[in-house]
Amino acid sequence: MRQFFTSMSRHSRIAFVAGLLVIACVIGGAAWWIAHPPYGVLFGELRESDAAEITAALSQMQVPYHLADEGKTILVPAEQVYGTRMKLVSQGVPKGGSVGFELFKDSDYGVTEFAQKVNFQRALQGELERTIASLSEVASARVHLTIHHPSLFEREQETSKASVTLSLRPQKHLDAREVVGIQRLVASAVEGLAPESVVVLDGKGMVLSGYAADGPGEASIGDRLDEQARIEAGLRTRVGQMLHRVLLADDFTVSVNVRLDYDRVKQVSERLLAQGKDGNGLLVREKTDVTGHAIDSPDPDHARAGPTSNGREVEYAHGHVQEEVDRAPGRIERISVGIVIPSTLPRAEIEKLSAVVSVGLGLDPSRGDKVDIAAIALPERVAAVAPAPVPGAVSPMLTGTHAAAAIESVRSPARVAWWAYPAVAVLVAIILASLLKASRNVPRRLLPSEREETLARLHQWIESAEVER
Repeated sequence: MRQFFTSMSRHSRIAFVAGLLVIACVIGGAAWWIAHPPYGVLFGELRESDAAEITAALSQMQVPYHLADEGKTILVPAEQVYGTRMKLVSQGVPKGGSVGFELFKDSDYGVTEFAQKVNFQRALQGELERTIASLSEVASARVHLTIHHPSLFEREQETSKASVTLSLRPQKHLDAREVVGIQRLVASAVEGLAPESVVVLDGKGMVLSGYAADGPGEASIGDRLDEQARIEAGLRTRVGQMLHRVLLADDFTVSVNVRLDYDRVKQVSERLLAQGKDGNGLLVREKTDVTGHAIDSPDPDHARAGPTSNGREVEYAHGHVQEEVDRAPGRIERISVGIVIPSTLPRAEIEKLSAVVSVGLGLDPSRGDKVDIAAIALPERVAAVAPAPVPGAVSPMLTGTHAAAAIESVRSPARVAWWAYPAVAVLVAIILASLLKASRNVPRRLLPSEREETLARLHQWIESAEVER
């Protein structure tokens, strides 16, 4: 080996040492990769109680794990993610921090009736919490029930009540239909509980249900704003589609304001029906009285009739029509549309466009609906000169998660892909093969003893050549 190393040139020695270092690095990286396998996410966005329960189960199963995201995420080796998850689910881990009907698994016959009722309420609350937490938008849920048990000595029977507190996942929300579904779910699980008596809150204490604050059947303030925004967005889209047909560019602005009336109005009207020939009603009874007396005369055979009087009583029957109109809340009270366009259309065209928009939206001038189109000259746009990017700095336009991602990408080094190690090994093999091939083509340097022997042979060859001459 020493003879082989001394026979190499300086450049060959440097290349040989570099190849050995690269091979050592590749072997060390492969060993580290084998000793530290990639980890995958077993569970994420966990509560502290659930994380503690899962880690305890993993320790009993002797499965290695790592905690990330401040203990909210549990990582296990990637090849064991699905198998470990199935084992934990089969064991009922995590339980979600609530106790269900497994509370009655080991029943105690010495428990009083009151304790049995409390345990049943706890189990029912836990089962409802698990069911609600299974929704994709809900991270966790808390259910509190006030179950009223009927009694013979109570005159006025009170109704059962319930409250639900939801912790939603990031950037998730529940619409009105989903909240009503949760209310009906809880009401269906408790006897004597009406959906109107279930109050649903979010993690910030805001009322999501429309019953607690505004009374039965009324929409909450959030639902009103959502309905108003939905109507305004629909009208704005329709106006934009009509303007796209007229204006080639998108240099216009549309603003729609819709005022909704949520007053519940009940109007009762009563009127008579016109019946009979003359419209006075149906004839029920008619009575005519005729009275008269004779004039006094000495001749009874030639008595003359005196004046008579007639009396007539008529009774009619009339039909009545009673009409009750109950106007549901949420009707449109007024629509106002404001449009700003460039000053390229003449006044006559603007008036036609205003009439078309009013007809297209179905506006009612008697209700106070109005469309106002303003043609304003746009100011000249000045191109802003963007500052040169600084290496390692984050753009000021990035905010929130984008800024965090940019900072993380600047600070954290790039991760090496799995295929990098085989690629480096192949590259090193190619380099070593080329070096060995080059070393074979380079003539080997002679040792001192070989050099002296070669010189002696050369001297003898020269002397023998001169003698022959």
